[in-house]
Amino acid sequence: MAYVSQEDKKKLAPEIKKVLSKYGMKGSISIRHHSTLVVTIQSGAIDFKEFGTWGQGGSDDGYIQVNTYHIESHYSGKAEKFLTELLAAMKGPNYFCDDDAMTDYFHRSHYTDINIGKWNKPYFMQKAAKKVSKKVVKASKNSRAFNGWTPEVIDGSKGKMTYIKMPETATISDASEQVARMTAKEQDKFVEDIVSRYPNLADTLMTKLGYGLLEQEGE
Repeated sequence: MAYVSQEDKKKLAPEIKKVLSKYGMKGSISIRHHSTLVVTIQSGAIDFKEFGTWGQGGSDDGYIQVNTYHIESHYSGKAEKFLTELLAAMKGPNYFCDDDAMTDYFHRSHYTDINIGKWNKPYFMQKAAKKVSKKVVKASKNSRAFNGWTPEVIDGSKGKMTYIKMPETATISDASEQVARMTAKEQDKFVEDIVSRYPNLADTLMTKLGYGLLEQEGE
């Protein structure tokens, strides 16, 4: 009889996370009915519509229930490689399957399910971050500090001086609390500003937040 425990999930999680990280994907690991290990892909850089069909039902709403028995025939390219490696990591070194449909005998270590997105939360396709200038712009000698805020040198563009304004005594906790206190509208503007002005930073933050949540769910 198939069975997978929380301890089994904990042992398999590191290799699963390695595959997710290798392909720039974010997802969660869970157990269903004590018998099935489930990985749900939340977002990533792979366009599954380009490399295969949208799931068993042919849906185009960002939700796929991957048929793990036919990955090679349903997907190609990067999507096929990712799903194949992910499935192998989910099975792990102790996986076995002695099922015999002809005699109606089913016995395996555990079942595996891969979902791309959820029925109520579609898979989010991440676009590659735009390249920005690496040129360092020196702050002008005439630059003035104001209200305790000091301009810091960052990437810039022709004819313009760009600054990050940070209080000299600011801490990470202060910054986190300021974001937490924002209204929904202010948070939208904050995110829009980071994405448009600092796309590489936005991509880095999204990756770190995604894996931070994944590790929390795995605890």
